[in-house]
Amino acid sequence: MPDITEPCTPRLPLGAMISIISRTQFVLINERLRPFGLSAGQFPVLITLVVRQNIMQDTLARHLHIDKGAVARSVAKLVGAGYVRRITDPGNRRAVRLFLTKKGEAIAPEILRIDREWEELACSRLSPADREKFSLLAESVALTCRDTLEKMEAD
Repeated sequence: MPDITEPCTPRLPLGAMISIISRTQFVLINERLRPFGLSAGQFPVLITLVVRQNIMQDTLARHLHIDKGAVARSVAKLVGAGYVRRITDPGNRRAVRLFLTKKGEAIAPEILRIDREWEELACSRLSPADREKFSLLAESVALTCRDTLEKMEAD
C-alpha cells in the first residue's frame, strides 16, 4: 500500500531546483547586507574582492561569468558606498584594478561569515560526507555549464 503522507508531486527539474536555491540565497543575503547599505547584487563582486584583490574589472566579469556592464554597475555602487576603490593600471590606461578600501576590509570578516552561514543553512540537511559530495557534484555541473557558455561565446 502506498504511503499517503508523501506528496504526489513529481521531482522538480534541475533548473527549477537551482532557481529556488539561487533565489533563496539572493533574498537571505540581501537581508543580511541591508545594514551595510548593500544588496545581494554586489555580493559576488564583494566576496571575490575579499578573497582576491588587485583584480582587473574585466577579469572579474569573466571569473564570475557576469556581463561586464553588470559588474561595472556593482563596482560603481561599491565605490559609491566606500567599500571598493578603482585604480587605473599604469601599464594599460584602459584597465581598472579593484581593491577594498579600509571600510571594505573592515566588513570582510562579516561578508565571509554571511557566506558561510548561507552555505550552512542551505546544506543543513546534508551529512558532512553528503556536503562534500554535493560540493564536488555542483562544481562539476557548474564547470560543464561554464565550458558550454564559453564555447557558445567563441562560436
